[in-house]
Amino acid sequence: MIDDYLGHRSRVRKKFLASLGKELHDYELLEILLFAAHPRQDTKAIAKKLITKFGDISAVISADVEMLRSVEGVGEAAITQIKIISEILHRVLKNSARKKPVLNDWQAVLDYASVALKDLDYEVFRVLFLDKKYRLIEDELLGIGENDHVVVSAKTVARKALMLHASFVILLHNHPGGDLRASANDIKTTNEISAALKNLEIKVLDHLIIAKEGYFSFREQVLI
Repeated sequence: MIDDYLGHRSRVRKKFLASLGKELHDYELLEILLFAAHPRQDTKAIAKKLITKFGDISAVISADVEMLRSVEGVGEAAITQIKIISEILHRVLKNSARKKPVLNDWQAVLDYASVALKDLDYEVFRVLFLDKKYRLIEDELLGIGENDHVVVSAKTVARKALMLHASFVILLHNHPGGDLRASANDIKTTNEISAALKNLEIKVLDHLIIAKEGYFSFREQVLI
């Protein structure tokens, strides 16, 4: 029984190496990911349960910890493995955004913002501070709120921008409820931050609202 079990793991690893994962199903990639979490347990069954619940590997990786914990067979070790991948992906996208002018690769900004925000079940407000060549200096979390509201001080954003010698900023926040429309409070906050930064000759390039099904851009809607 143990020989069959170890033999299966060996075959799955060889299958992965043959194509570097490109020929594997989502559940097979998860199965391999969970090997370290469950060195003496069949991880295929757990992987299939995760795919059944969340739909695909992307949704599994970005799933909330409590949602992962609700899946039979998924414990702290498995959750740790999954969220390590989530954090690695987050950092890869952040580093990608750092290495090039964001206006030359706007999709990289959207990808980064989506990974950082779309699956949170509470509202947060982040600010991307950019240098004069539109390169990312820092990504700062400046507000955490309840499901439908987060308070951010324009003075706080301005103070941080001065400290970092930023020339531009991009505002990011999420709508956990899924509504992609900008609220009156969103518009008010954006206008206050824009006014405060304008006095410092720092420009707000955009304010992106991220939800599970997409994004809303103040720039695209000519609200900024």
